[in-house]
Amino acid sequence: MIRRIDKTSGRWRLAVANAPTRCVVASAVLVGVLAAVIVSIALRQGVTNASMALAIGAMTIALGIALVALLAMRRSLSAQALLMAGAHDGIFEWNPLTKELKVGLRLLAILGYADNFLQDTHAWLKIVHPDDRERYNRTVAAHLKGLTDHFYCEYRVRAHNGEYRWLAARGIALRNRQGKASQMAGSVTDITERIEREQQIRDLALNDQLTGLPNRRSLMERLPTAIETARRCGTQLAVLFIDLDRFKNVNDARGHLFGDALLVAITRRLPGALRAYDLLMRQGGDELVVVLTSLGSPAEAALVAERLLELVADPVVIDDSDIRITGSIGVAMFPADGEDADALLRCADMAMYAAKASGGNEVRFFEGEMQARVSARASMESRLRIAIENGDLVLHYQPQCRFADGKLVGAEALVRWQDGAHMIRPDQFIGLAEETGLIVPLGRWVIDSAVEQLARWQSSCVDTLRVSINLSPRQFLRHSVEMDVLAAIARHGVLASRVELEVTESVLFNPEGAALRMLNNLREAGCRVALDDFGTGYSSLSYLQSLDLDCLKIDKSFVANLAGPAGSHGARGSTAIVSAMIVLGRRLGYEVVAEGVETVEQFNWLKATGCELCQGYFFSRPLPAAEFESGFLTLRAGSSSNAAPARAF
Repeated sequence: MIRRIDKTSGRWRLAVANAPTRCVVASAVLVGVLAAVIVSIALRQGVTNASMALAIGAMTIALGIALVALLAMRRSLSAQALLMAGAHDGIFEWNPLTKELKVGLRLLAILGYADNFLQDTHAWLKIVHPDDRERYNRTVAAHLKGLTDHFYCEYRVRAHNGEYRWLAARGIALRNRQGKASQMAGSVTDITERIEREQQIRDLALNDQLTGLPNRRSLMERLPTAIETARRCGTQLAVLFIDLDRFKNVNDARGHLFGDALLVAITRRLPGALRAYDLLMRQGGDELVVVLTSLGSPAEAALVAERLLELVADPVVIDDSDIRITGSIGVAMFPADGEDADALLRCADMAMYAAKASGGNEVRFFEGEMQARVSARASMESRLRIAIENGDLVLHYQPQCRFADGKLVGAEALVRWQDGAHMIRPDQFIGLAEETGLIVPLGRWVIDSAVEQLARWQSSCVDTLRVSINLSPRQFLRHSVEMDVLAAIARHGVLASRVELEVTESVLFNPEGAALRMLNNLREAGCRVALDDFGTGYSSLSYLQSLDLDCLKIDKSFVANLAGPAGSHGARGSTAIVSAMIVLGRRLGYEVVAEGVETVEQFNWLKATGCELCQGYFFSRPLPAAEFESGFLTLRAGSSSNAAPARAF
């Protein structure tokens, strides 16, 4: 075994390597002396030579047996010494009665100590981590009492450099006849790397890798504990569900890396509105959850929520771009709105959607009637999915005519949903389709249906009409919209030049994005490209250089103000903006379409200003295909004319 042989230096050395040899020599000398004594006694007693020879022979055999046994002991002890010196794990021996502790050199090396100072249990406990001492003592005591068949404990011990290392100690006690432990021996393994790997795996499982915040799994582990604490202490707790407004537009326009950078920047500033013991977590996507504990009233939660809104709305600089975004926050209170984690999260989520429905950048507390609205929304999503699958959607067509002569030049295809006996307007379900991803199959159906209708009109009515089809930014994320359009054109045999694709400004924000590439490919294939709702987005003119457009569509919000009182601020602003848009479009060689034209005053002003095309209720509301055909198209057999204006200008 390892024994301390220098009490002044405290150094430990192997003292058993030569012990077997010394034992064998001493035993041989002892047997020889004993033999000489026996022979001397025999001679004095007059023992015969035969008897003496027999005795000497017996002693010789005994001496041989002793030598063999001692040699075997020597080999065993040598192997034990080599094991202790060469073992990867540390070895210890401990006396539970005297508390004396003996440790091997390997254990000291694991901890980085050159000298042994571990004389007893008290010295060892001094370097055990304070948080682990009670558990360590409890585990040792359980084995000494015979409650476990062996001792095993994982705990931290302070190394020579001051850091704590994780050790796994295993040992077995030797007991006397009364069953009391008189000695314990075992091994100690350094498991620091294993513990660190396990902690890394746990961090990956419980923390969001983008923001470093706790994730949903961590939330579902910690929120029930916070609720139980609030219940026990008689305090209130608030769950805040935060969602960034129109964050999908940022991802669609600038790319996901840009969106990730924006999300990280916002999450880093939010702790400034929270206390040290409040929880901030990332639910997923752009959704964050805050748990406020130890509250006395909902008013305290409202103050924190308002401060969080301010922090979200502060501008963020990314890649030299000054980005501003807002957030919507829903708040649920414990115990008023729910008794468990699932109920509170569900209520906070409903309140958040109510805030978004109000325009965003708002805090809403949960109210009972929100449940009915959420149920209605879920029902509409389910029905819309079925309607797309069953073909319960229809297209209406709104004419586009020239200001100069009223001639029909095209029509915009607008989707309508026939839900039983009710016709549901697009503004009631298009947003839902965008949020749920249903816009992709919906958009594919619109493309095919509009091109198919165009083919019918070209074969029977007029071959100069064009149809405009709206494309959502989310359709470009699947990288399939280009193929959807080209496949529909090829399948129905129409001229690509008669298909106009309308996109909003958000599609063009990323000059290197796939959307821009696909639109350029479609335009090279012969399709027209129109920029819809011009002026209502970020209004950056730089993207006009990245895509060759055919048409600019002035949003109806600008056209509506043209009919305002003469000299009013709204009218002056709109006339200046619309005039500039018309001049810009014409200078760039684009066709300019004014949407939402409803009055003769608007019509006359736009015509006089030089706008080319008119679209709106002044000319016609969107019509089903059959009504559009009967009202505006003339069959080939009936007339050579291709359009019949619905209004004389």
